[in-house]
Amino acid sequence: MSAEEISLTPQPAPRTIINARLWRTSVAALSVANVLDVHSSWNKHELNSALAGSSGNFGREGILIKAGFQGGLLAFEFLITRGHPSGRLYRVLSFANFGTAAAIGGVAAHNYTVAGVRQ
Repeated sequence: MSAEEISLTPQPAPRTIINARLWRTSVAALSVANVLDVHSSWNKHELNSALAGSSGNFGREGILIKAGFQGGLLAFEFLITRGHPSGRLYRVLSFANFGTAAAIGGVAAHNYTVAGVRQ
């Protein structure tokens, strides 16, 4: 046995590595869905009063709120996966992220059919 074969740190199982890659892909999908939602909502009337600016349209304030929510969610996911890198946890978070990305993507697709505000 050579020194290269002996590892002092435990290596994650191959399945955990695959699930970690799946989770990273789901984070990317969620980010893309949020970017599309922001793009499709820009300067249009916002029904969610928490995201609407003073004029009632989606703008900088809405972007900052959405970015804060996504940043907080991803920071939370990173922290819990860093402490407990199990394949099952990665899988559960991946399905949640993909589901949320699909819902946000559907909202973005709908937003592209809504006419913008005339100025």
